[in-house]
Amino acid sequence: MALRGERAASVKRALSGRRVLITGASSGIGEVTARTFATAGARIAIVSEREAELKNVANSIQAQGGQAKAFVADLSCPDQVAGLLCRVEQQIGPLDILVNNAGVGMGAEILDTSLQEMRFLFEVNFFALAALCQQALAAMAPRGHGHIINVSSAAARFGGPTISAYSATKGAVHAFTQALRIEAAVHGIAVTEILPISVRTRFFDNMRGERSQPSGVVLTPELVAQSILRCAAARRPKTEVLPFPGIRALFVLNALSPGLLSRVARRSYAREVRQTRAKK
Repeated sequence: MALRGERAASVKRALSGRRVLITGASSGIGEVTARTFATAGARIAIVSEREAELKNVANSIQAQGGQAKAFVADLSCPDQVAGLLCRVEQQIGPLDILVNNAGVGMGAEILDTSLQEMRFLFEVNFFALAALCQQALAAMAPRGHGHIINVSSAAARFGGPTISAYSATKGAVHAFTQALRIEAAVHGIAVTEILPISVRTRFFDNMRGERSQPSGVVLTPELVAQSILRCAAARRPKTEVLPFPGIRALFVLNALSPGLLSRVARRSYAREVRQTRAKK
């Protein structure tokens, strides 16, 4: 839901003129987040390896009166990640906010997942994020302010069947973000983790391995983008943001009784496997 009235005005006052870098912005959550920040008056730098789509997003934002600049980079290639934030700052000025949103998924059982595929997921979902966090921290620390926002996943808290590699990358992001938050606070820099559940985007169409569409409660990218926007505009940003608050009950249950949740998941997955085999 879009912000309206005084709340929208307050967000715009907080973000107008701020310089924001958003990864994975050629589609999905990243694209909507870029458009949302631009509408609030922020100066946007957007990153993706999909050059044509990325430039279309930047051109569209500019056509609507916003400020956006596209930076093409493949985050699975460390050489293209190295120095990326420096290149951005050379063109748009000192960065205020980093939104690490880029990510890739994979649907496959552990026995069907190669280590090469796991390493690819970690390169994009974790190592590129970690590298950009290091670059942002180094740039922001001397200035004494800044905000790093890492888009993780509810899968970071509970690994599910057929998404073991993806869950592992997000679990790494979760632990890394916790440590980063403590270290960055010494320099006056806020760090937030966004933990959405499934979001209806092209993410599932672009998954590696076996593709599937989300079921049950599914969020819109607009809802997640608004959660990111509100967090970025807050005077005291939250440490964690749950775009779907109901997932907190699952986190608490897993913390109090991990065995119970695991048994429920095992039974559900066993039922799915039996149904799949019956169809063959």
